[in-house]
Amino acid sequence: MKTEAKKTSYLTPHTLYLIPLLLFSFLLFSLTSCRDPEERIFGSWNLQTVLINGETYTDSTQFHLATRYTYYNFFYMNSLDVRTYANGQSTASSNGFYKFKNNSTLELRFTLLYQQNEITAKIKKLTRKELNLEYEEEGDTYLLKLFTN
Repeated sequence: MKTEAKKTSYLTPHTLYLIPLLLFSFLLFSLTSCRDPEERIFGSWNLQTVLINGETYTDSTQFHLATRYTYYNFFYMNSLDVRTYANGQSTASSNGFYKFKNNSTLELRFTLLYQQNEITAKIKKLTRKELNLEYEEEGDTYLLKLFTN
C-alpha cells in the first residue's frame, strides 16, 4: 500500500483575508511614521495670522518677524531661511538655523536686517498644512499661525 503525501495549501480563503490586512497595516505604519515633527516641518510656511497677547496684529508696513508677508523656509540639515516683505520690498535672512529641543519646542536663529534673532517657540500645532508657534518677547506673547500648500 502506497501512501500519498497530501499537498497542503497555505492560501485558504481564511488566509487570503490576511494579505490585504497585512498590506493595509504596512501602509498605515508607513504613513504614521512620517508624523515625526522634524519631517513635517520641511518646506515653505507662509505667516498668515499673528496674535500678540491675543489681539490680531495687522501692521504690514514694516519689516518685522510677525508681519503677514513673512515666509519661514525649513530645509534639511536644520537650515532656515526667513523672508519678509513690506512696502513692496523684500529682505531675506542669513545664517538661519533651527533645532527641535523636543517634539514641542523649536529654536530658531537667524540674522535679518543686521539683527540677530533667537526665538524659542512652543509648537502649539503642527500638521501637514498648519504650524502654530508661540513665544514670548519683551513681555508680549506672540502666536504665529503659518500655513503651507
